[in-house]
Order: sequence, then C-alpha cells, then structure tokens
Amino acid sequence: MRVTLIAVQSLDGFITRHGAPGAGFASAADQAHFRAALREFDCGVMGRTTYEEARNGGAFAVKPARRRVVLTRAPARYASAAIPGVLEFTDAAPAEIVHRLRSEGGCACALLGGEQVYHLFLAAGLVDELWLTVEARLFGGGTRLLAAGADIRLRLLSQADLGEDALLLKYAVRK
Repeated sequence: MRVTLIAVQSLDGFITRHGAPGAGFASAADQAHFRAALREFDCGVMGRTTYEEARNGGAFAVKPARRRVVLTRAPARYASAAIPGVLEFTDAAPAEIVHRLRSEGGCACALLGGEQVYHLFLAAGLVDELWLTVEARLFGGGTRLLAAGADIRLRLLSQADLGEDALLLKYAVRK
C-alpha cells in the first residue's frame, strides 16, 4: 500500500498558525487541490486533533465511503462515533494500522495529520511520498510539520504552482 503524507504549511514550516488548530490559512487553490487529491486514496489516517477540527469545521463529510482511521490515545471515548469499515478510532501502532488496511484491500492511504501522526509514520518508515503545499505566509509560531528530532531524506518528484502564491511540492521518501 502506498502511504502519502499530505500537508499544507507556511513558508517557515508551520502547519497551524500560532497554535490555532486546523489549516484555515490554506488558500482556496490548496483547498481545491486537497479535495481533488483525496479522490486518489481509498483510506485516510489522521490524529484526534485533526479529526476534531475537520469534524467541527464540516470538512469531514467528504466521501463517506472512504475509510478513515483516527489515531487517538483514547479510542473508547469515540465508540459512539465509530462506523466499522468507515470511521474507526484506534491506538494501534502505525505499522499495525498500515498492515491491517493493506490486508483489508487498501491500496492508497492519505496521511492527513497532524504533527505527531506525521512523525510516527515517518519514523516507522511507512511513508512513501510527501505532498506539501507551501503557502506564501510567515507565522513565526504554530505547530511544526514534524516533531523534533527528525532527519528524513526526500527526493523531489515534481513541483506545481497552485496559484494564489501557493506551491505544491511532491517528494518521494528515500528509504
């Protein structure tokens, strides 16, 4: 299964503005790209904070048939929201999640954030590609793309101007 990390960040490397949750700073061009890109994936994995923000912002109702897995330390807390095979909550290790999704027919998984989830999957060597939109914004503070201590080598696959001062960079993760 191909695992692709998808993120939008400021030019100075923040995926949130000053710690406020979500990527509300993303341009309309990136939002359109993101919606279109999700069509390439049959499942998505995100952290609890990303889930909460997307659910509260109404962005979560994209293609309900697409399987979504939410990584949380307290999956039992979300038992009433779970829909088997559609919306799942787990505290499993990233390798277990990928193995299970693959064994159940998953081909392409979008890794949707946030910082801790990105870090865990990259550290486990499970990410194949990184699709990063860089917005022409400087925040000086917020949530970083990765937790401290990472050293991940990438190979540029492509770059595209999304308009509105946004640049899409696609990388392969060197393993």
